[in-house]
Amino acid sequence: MMAVEFTEEQLSYVNSGIEKHIFLEACPGSGKTEVVAVKVAKEIDSWNKNPGGLAALSFANSATDELTSRVSKYLPHGRGIFPHFLGTFDSFIYKNVVSPLSTELTNYIGEGGDSSIRIIESTTHIGYRTKYQYAMRGNVAANHYSIDQESGKLIFDSGDSVLDNTLGALKLDDWQIKDFIQAKLRMLQGGFATYKDIECLALEALINKKYQDFVKLLVKRYPLILIDECQDLSEEQLSILQVLADNGAKLHFVGDLHQAIYGFRDVEPIKVNKFVKDNNFTSLQLTRNFRSCQNIVDLCMKLTGRSNIVGSMSWLEPRCFVVQYDICPTELIEIFEEKCIGFNNNVVVSRGHSILNKFQTSVTEPNNIQKLALAIKLYNPQNMEALNQSLQYFSEFLRYHLKESCKPNSFNCPQSIVSNLSWRKFLYESLHYLIGNDLQKIDVNWSSWTKTAKALIRAIPKQNFCSESIASVLASLENVNLSAPSGSSKLEVASSLGVTTTPSLKYKKSTIHGAKGETHDVTIVISSAISGKDSHWKDWLKDPDSEAARFAYVASSRPKEFLIWAVKSLKQPEKKQLEAVGFTII
Repeated sequence: MMAVEFTEEQLSYVNSGIEKHIFLEACPGSGKTEVVAVKVAKEIDSWNKNPGGLAALSFANSATDELTSRVSKYLPHGRGIFPHFLGTFDSFIYKNVVSPLSTELTNYIGEGGDSSIRIIESTTHIGYRTKYQYAMRGNVAANHYSIDQESGKLIFDSGDSVLDNTLGALKLDDWQIKDFIQAKLRMLQGGFATYKDIECLALEALINKKYQDFVKLLVKRYPLILIDECQDLSEEQLSILQVLADNGAKLHFVGDLHQAIYGFRDVEPIKVNKFVKDNNFTSLQLTRNFRSCQNIVDLCMKLTGRSNIVGSMSWLEPRCFVVQYDICPTELIEIFEEKCIGFNNNVVVSRGHSILNKFQTSVTEPNNIQKLALAIKLYNPQNMEALNQSLQYFSEFLRYHLKESCKPNSFNCPQSIVSNLSWRKFLYESLHYLIGNDLQKIDVNWSSWTKTAKALIRAIPKQNFCSESIASVLASLENVNLSAPSGSSKLEVASSLGVTTTPSLKYKKSTIHGAKGETHDVTIVISSAISGKDSHWKDWLKDPDSEAARFAYVASSRPKEFLIWAVKSLKQPEKKQLEAVGFTII
């Protein structure tokens, strides 16, 4: 293995044993990914538990790719990964628990000897629906809900928050609940499942005495399971790991509970902490932040009540600023550019897309057909940010119509497409094709433009640039129907979008979820004008144990040089409140 300089804290984990549970609590900027890579490579290189292997799991394909790349760097030349597993948590339970038992768990017979279950998104349109209609919304699609294992309640996740809230508020009788369960069973028997369904099936198999021997073999196959970003574990995932631990698997958790920002997925750091305590994990820490100066580190610690993180250096002059806008954060563009002079990696971060879109278009939450129009309008190969935004909008438009799970961090590349690069090339060439056939003419009304768009979108799978593997995924486009935004059929497309020719601020823009794990030179965190949805600075400072505080902590711990919060005009007491945290008010 390569000779690398590590701190005592880092070496303490790298050289730790694999015969006990360990929780490595790693602060932002601690070199966690590199330490995990060295640990995994070290264990692979000295592994003596054949034919079993270790499993190193994360929660995103991009994180898995990064870890695999770094592990390979530390392994001796020619040494492969097998029999070890490096992948996402979802793929691990899908391949190692559900797939081997799929027919027994779902009664899906399969086709041509293949009984693999197809993973679908909650937004996919499928034919498996409830027998009865609900809340004046018709029959409910079986992939729009899951069944909570602990409470037995239905949890709705259709991608439509209004529909989800409406259905979630219903008081269902037993016969109605039975209707939902039967629709779900029909979908599973047809060979389809959401990721949430896969978790439920995995847990069902693991706790069933019928499969006890299978569970013991699984633990022999993977006696050590390492979970990166452990703070993102849901209650169902913790339950799965508990069964494996009870049967002898050793667990290594690596992460930072103060960076748990997935409450909408039933992710609560208090549950992860309880799991760690109940299973007598040995606790280790990484408390050195190599990314940020002490000024930024001190401010971040105040957000979540921490006290033991050491930054890279301390500055006498201010490094954390608050700037104020009167109506819209776009008023501050000149100030942002002034503060970022001399730095290249500057990122604007907010809680949600609606604030970020103010720097791009007047449409804050575009619907599906508007995303296609924006993709066409923003397409500019000479401007990388505009091009990336164009590709992102187009990929989101396609994802809405596809019947397959996608990789959200790879321009929504379908799971069955191995090469993310080939998918990106396809998106680029598709946009070039659409524009070459006059779809960029948006000085017409929506009704006319949508009619043209429908014909062109239907023809994409038949184009020469569309490979056979991608064309098979896009089959549903050949019968796609598109319609103008509600009430806008006679409005001009261009004027209703109100989009600028180029982004008004040329820095990268990201949500807090998207920025997690990143390193910036300057991070500009935009607060909403009014409180709500954990997007306002007062929400962030209200309670250090809240998810809102963790949002602020994740966003504010990204920069190396400067941290800037952009907030609506402050009153004197509000200025003092922010100054007490460590900000200098401009």
